[in-house]
Amino acid sequence: MQRTITRAVLIGIVAGLIVGVYHNIFTVPLIERAILLEEERAAAALPAGAQESAEPPLVSLGVQRVGMAIGMGILGAVFGLVFAGTYGLLRWVLPESSSVLMALVSGLLGFWALSFLVSVKFPFMPPGVGSESSLVFRQGFQLLFYIMSALGVGGVILALNEINGSVQSQTVRHSLYTLAALVYGAFLLLIFWLVPSNPDPVPVPADLFLEFNNVTLVGHLLTWGLMATGFAYLLDRDRLSARI
Repeated sequence: MQRTITRAVLIGIVAGLIVGVYHNIFTVPLIERAILLEEERAAAALPAGAQESAEPPLVSLGVQRVGMAIGMGILGAVFGLVFAGTYGLLRWVLPESSSVLMALVSGLLGFWALSFLVSVKFPFMPPGVGSESSLVFRQGFQLLFYIMSALGVGGVILALNEINGSVQSQTVRHSLYTLAALVYGAFLLLIFWLVPSNPDPVPVPADLFLEFNNVTLVGHLLTWGLMATGFAYLLDRDRLSARI
């Protein structure tokens, strides 16, 4: 398991750094647009005749771009840990299944639980959007949603293991699979209802907000996809080496 974790984290870091290039090309320009709009709103709010003092940016654009890549590398490492846990759980529940297939399924489940569902509940927004007074509130509930979403997927996997291990009848198994899917759907509805959404208004145009969310979500999809395919490739290489 230690080898799986180490390999997944390293692949996650590489995937994150690669996707950092993607974000520098597609996401950074959107952040710059959001900053420009914020500056225009601040200038418009000044009293008539007053001029806003020009202040140099706290962080240069070059540093921001490097920081974006490093940040994605760190996120890739975190995703790698989750990927390793999901892969290990799937291999325990379905030991006869293809390890390569389980790697791809692990990436898909990770994207579903920690990227797609989170983006529906807490859409990705440009940095600086939202009140500082509610920052802890927003991040705390977003973290809670991350945890509950991951636990939901883990619960489904464990439920499938229990069904496969205790039920012999195929008909009964299929009925229980359907029941597990329904329970998971009810769980998702419950956490979407219980966990508070972002309380702050989003002071950016709807098209910019939607584009930023979609571009960021694609970046997450690329990260999970690169991580899953890279891990699957190494597993397949191990299998071929064992035959020699």
